[in-house]
Amino acid sequence: MLPTIYRTSLAPASVVWLCLLLVGLGCDSASGLSQCSNGSSISLEAENCLVFEDGDKLSEQRSVVEQVIRETVSSVNELMPIGDVTIRVVADPAQVIPELGLSGYNPSADEVVLFFDPSSPVLSQSLTRDLSRVLAHELHHAKRRRTVGYGSTLFEAAITEGLADHFSIELVGGPPPPWSKALTGDELEMWIAKAMEVWTTRPYDHRAWFVGTDSEIPRWTGYAIGFEIVRVYLAADSDRRASILADEPAETFLPVSPER
Repeated sequence: MLPTIYRTSLAPASVVWLCLLLVGLGCDSASGLSQCSNGSSISLEAENCLVFEDGDKLSEQRSVVEQVIRETVSSVNELMPIGDVTIRVVADPAQVIPELGLSGYNPSADEVVLFFDPSSPVLSQSLTRDLSRVLAHELHHAKRRRTVGYGSTLFEAAITEGLADHFSIELVGGPPPPWSKALTGDELEMWIAKAMEVWTTRPYDHRAWFVGTDSEIPRWTGYAIGFEIVRVYLAADSDRRASILADEPAETFLPVSPER
């Protein structure tokens, strides 16, 4: 999930942005196929489904949103086949990453929710620059939930988020998202060491580690840690790709020795 500052009622069992804005809704959902049986939904490739639940607040952006989602779902399925996902488009400024004017959340194995702030001054740019990345990130979560799950410890969640961000880069290219590089160098190494002290603690404070609600832990620390651990693992073998590691247990990614 991507991070979201306000997602107090959304904690997972993820949230760049936001699961880097990150935590969970708990909604029940029907399969993409059944959702697309009604007239208000849009059928996508691989029996995925798009549903606009924005109250027409995104009427000006609707054609672009639909086009980007349709193209992203097609591209994702070329790298990592996934079907029967309902993608919900919701206008809710309280749930977006302010820097993007949008965000994503994955509450279950067959649902992705995309949040938008129709009045955001950066939304127009983000629709073409960031929406595809955010959707790819959440679809990777949905795929992982169907096997090993999102995870219930800090370490498991960090690996899930790191894999999703690396998948978005594999799909779209470009630089890492800002949350995944929120920490670097010695600061990143220090926080990885701190995280290791509570790797397997249940429950853990997801918002503190991923959103930055704690005065001590910097914003997006969990994302940066997960991104680095997965980066080290992928760099060790050119055949390793996030698109084929959605079902890889978190334990596979240890030990980790972050670059200074």
